[in-house]
Amino acid sequence: DYERRTGGWVYDTRLIKELAALGWRVREIVLPAGFPYPDEAARAQSAEAFAQLADGTLVLTDQLCLGVLPEVAQREAQRLRLVMIVHHPLMLEQYGAGVDDAFGRSEREALRHVRLAIVTSETTAKFLRDNFGVEADRIVVAPPGTDSRPLSEGSRDGELTLLSVGAVVPRKDHGVLIDALSSLRDEPWRLTIVGNIKRAPDHVSALRARIAAAGLQDRVHLVGELDDVALEEVWRQADIYVASSRHEGFGMAIAEAISRGLPVVTTAAGAVSEWLSPSAALIVPSGDPDALGTALARVLREPQTRTALMRGAREQRLRLPRWEDTAARVDAALLHIVSNK
Repeated sequence: DYERRTGGWVYDTRLIKELAALGWRVREIVLPAGFPYPDEAARAQSAEAFAQLADGTLVLTDQLCLGVLPEVAQREAQRLRLVMIVHHPLMLEQYGAGVDDAFGRSEREALRHVRLAIVTSETTAKFLRDNFGVEADRIVVAPPGTDSRPLSEGSRDGELTLLSVGAVVPRKDHGVLIDALSSLRDEPWRLTIVGNIKRAPDHVSALRARIAAAGLQDRVHLVGELDDVALEEVWRQADIYVASSRHEGFGMAIAEAISRGLPVVTTAAGAVSEWLSPSAALIVPSGDPDALGTALARVLREPQTRTALMRGAREQRLRLPRWEDTAARVDAALLHIVSNK
């Protein structure tokens, strides 16, 4: 329960809700705060929580917990039926080579001991097979669902509102977005970035300095996390959705933008290009501010491009998976585990 406004938290809670609706009896266990950097006390308390579970219990756990407790996974693997949700490998968070390598070693070891890994994209499934040695028959791909959302109305004041939703952390690479926009000062736009600004404070400070150095502090707004009502209003007023991530295990915020009929400009970012229709988005390579700037210039300067992408988004929104679809895939995989004691 380390953070309630991330795609991972939304995925986990919605999956639990849908599985309960399918008849699973669910008991939630909240581990101590501090993951994915648990201290010794949190490790001990978490190990005890697993130890208290009855033999044969089916345990569905997030990678943020079990992925950094490989010793618990090893100790409990024969006694419990362990299943781990992997949104994207923690080693791809890009907090620095040393941290990322440690995450990689930890997750690789933890995954050796689980009955099943639930992943949100084929991209992540391939990464686990190729880099962590997880066999294909121990992986189920269950993309996130989307809810029916009202179509965005736009700003309607002559200045196009760009929206980006996601925690301000290195992997999201907002700096590339700032660099791209710095070449478009003469265009009428403003950017709102919604997402956690406390998880990586040094990174956020560096990004604010970058915004100021580009002279964009009056046009780029880091508003932090918003409650549901405020976030809904931001979505309602958006004209264009933008994303500059280096990697996404799926891209749930982009899917939300599509569900609202918004034209999208985004980097390919791992799994994004796996499912996002090019009729709904301009997709450019990650880490390339020039390519991102060129794409943004098109949607800012060409109403016909925005209209075409909006039409594509409204078509794709009808094909996005629903949460019932997500749960059905996981349900089938869990039933297989239960029936093969």
